[in-house]
Amino acid sequence: MDTTRSDLQPETDDQTVWLAIYDLSDQNWWTAHLGVGIFHSGVEVYGVEWAYGGHEYDVSGIFATNPGDAPGPVTFRERIKIGSTTMTAQEVQDTVQEMGESFRGNSYHLLQKNCNTFSNELCKRLTGRDAPAWVNRLAGIASCVHCLLPPAWVPIQMSPPAMSPTAAQERQEDENRNLLGADAAAARSRQQQSMLEADAEAVRSGGQEALRQH
Repeated sequence: MDTTRSDLQPETDDQTVWLAIYDLSDQNWWTAHLGVGIFHSGVEVYGVEWAYGGHEYDVSGIFATNPGDAPGPVTFRERIKIGSTTMTAQEVQDTVQEMGESFRGNSYHLLQKNCNTFSNELCKRLTGRDAPAWVNRLAGIASCVHCLLPPAWVPIQMSPPAMSPTAAQERQEDENRNLLGADAAAARSRQQQSMLEADAEAVRSGGQEALRQH
């Protein structure tokens, strides 16, 4: 199990699937020994880390970052090997695009549909294996006994880094959907796919440049 940032250089040709785990609370240092904690997670494969966050728009909440470089007030904790995938990098990207239809920004839920829910689903699609249960255990407990947990123990919402459309753009998209129906929806899907492809390519290119300098 790799736990240092120096071990997080992207392996762009590697089919290995990693789960990157981050602490969202200082309390994790002792609650983790009890099998619970407040964590953010992302899935790394082919040198790109995919994660899910919430925003107010009816578009995908999935975003790509450099491995070990999640946005927001998080602290990298560890990196766990889940397995290997038989998918190509393009097939992984297509899978993430398709998952964006259900993992939309405005469908994010702190307890029932969060970043760890996404990570677990992507791990299963890529390797057939679940992410470790303890990563999202607190959310499961909180769903059942929410009123019994201290507010600080409830997982916070993670948001993608500067990727939400403006209100004007959203209104324009609504008008386009009303006027063009399925054609507008297809155009939006292509736009989202282009954004994901651009994010992934930027991450891969940046990682390769870092390796050359290193």
